[in-house]
Amino acid sequence: MINNINIRRVKANLKELFEDKIDMRDFPENQSKHFETRTLAAVALMMMAGIDVPQASIHITDGYHDMGIDAIYLDESQKKLFVIQSKWREKGTGGISQEEISTFAQGIERILAEDLEGANAKIMAKQTDVDKVLTKMDYQIHAIFIHTGDQKISPYAERPISDLLKRTNDDVSTILLFDEINFKDVYNFLANGQDQAGIDIDDVILSNWGKIETPFVSYYGTISATMIGEWYKEFGNKLFAKNIRFYKGNTDVNEGMKKVLMNEPDKFYYYNNGIKLLCKSIKRKAKDSTTNTTGLFALEGVSLVNGAQTTGTIGSLYMEKPDQISKAMVMIQIIDLSNVDTETSTRITRLSNTQNRIENKDFAALDPEQERIRMELMFSHYAYLYKSGDRITNLDKQISFDEAIIALACRYSDISYAVTAKGNVGTLSEDITKTPYKALMNPSTNSFVLLNSVLYMREVENYLQTKKEQAKNNRERLVCIHANRFILHFVLLSTTHEFETAVIEKENIREEIKGTVDVLVEKTTQLIDEIFADSYPANIFKNISKCKTLKEKLRIRSKN
Repeated sequence: MINNINIRRVKANLKELFEDKIDMRDFPENQSKHFETRTLAAVALMMMAGIDVPQASIHITDGYHDMGIDAIYLDESQKKLFVIQSKWREKGTGGISQEEISTFAQGIERILAEDLEGANAKIMAKQTDVDKVLTKMDYQIHAIFIHTGDQKISPYAERPISDLLKRTNDDVSTILLFDEINFKDVYNFLANGQDQAGIDIDDVILSNWGKIETPFVSYYGTISATMIGEWYKEFGNKLFAKNIRFYKGNTDVNEGMKKVLMNEPDKFYYYNNGIKLLCKSIKRKAKDSTTNTTGLFALEGVSLVNGAQTTGTIGSLYMEKPDQISKAMVMIQIIDLSNVDTETSTRITRLSNTQNRIENKDFAALDPEQERIRMELMFSHYAYLYKSGDRITNLDKQISFDEAIIALACRYSDISYAVTAKGNVGTLSEDITKTPYKALMNPSTNSFVLLNSVLYMREVENYLQTKKEQAKNNRERLVCIHANRFILHFVLLSTTHEFETAVIEKENIREEIKGTVDVLVEKTTQLIDEIFADSYPANIFKNISKCKTLKEKLRIRSKN
């Protein structure tokens, strides 16, 4: 049982931090417990998103008609929508009941369905953020239940949220995450003065290490991936307190790292950029440090500022296959901040995460076919932006490589390419010497076909956006959001316009697609209700097998 004094300490600390910052105007007379509940939700945002008190305070949604959700915050750096439920236990005992988690799960389901009708004004104000998370690639919803009880949720009580996780996530992508924060976590966070860099790691073994003395002391070398896995298991996201992003789960890049760890662990060192740690101090121990072959170090105040995805990927795989992880080594750099000012430390963090970042698609710039397409499109008065850093500034006269590779994938006869464009778009340009890239971008790629496919894609996207707002029900709305590539595939393969010799007028495209898209949305909605009723639409349209089934069913119904 938690000491009552500790509850009083936390309560006093929350009042000190949040008094006059949390909006309590809806409870002017009776603020009992509501204030603590709201401050607790704000603390969850501080702990998980790394924001400060004033920022956390403005994202509270608790109140009448709050759908069982006490805070919502979109973290653009992590690409996560944090959805918080909080419960203040005055006695500091107990855990989360099944009824409480069920209410929370229902609220999350409404967010997944973008069904906010009837919710309070604070939640309605988050509609744009919710829409962004549901429509953009690689965004996740991170559900967090924070309470001041002393027990972790039981498997039985957890069933409503566990079932929702199973329905929402699949092998292709992790859309929904869930974490619990209890009193012990809250107490430790507040007791540390919100300083999440208070991680000390003893007995860090570096192989083939070296030291740089100026302008500030740093060490480099290689480290066993097993050690990194152990760090992640013990500290989790606390390792990334100063990083600009946390571990993002099953992204295409992280899945690529997993493949290397599973199939070529001995080569992981050569393929990976490694990790970088900042430390308040570094001490080299005499034991095992007589040569540069191995060195033993003690690190204080550790924060990992570069390599969050590497660390998270190793950590998640380490839980399942520790023996496999032990075969891999990782490059590491450790910087001693004992004589470094805060501004320099911040600059190291920022530049470590913004420089030398190369994505798969950047290698497409090396393909001479891209320059050939650019030159040909100039004669159609369109600029083709295929190099990293190029940004569209004029939709009427510019298209991008990102748009082109997706549109061509959706026009390909095999629907698996369109599904890949939805669920793992980076795979399309992962290797410019092989398929699928070579199937889409090659000497036979017609620049008119490429351009017209992009123009069709834009018009389909615009029409689906409008249709989403007029949807008959939530299921149809979700189809408008998540089936965009699936629907574009059918539109591009059914068009009667000539693609190969001229640019198709946008007005003609708009006129043609309306009826086709209307029918596709209606029939697709009916089909997923019939054969995939328990599946979340976002995952249906990232699943090749399910999309092939849907395509065949649509083909049969179109004949009848």
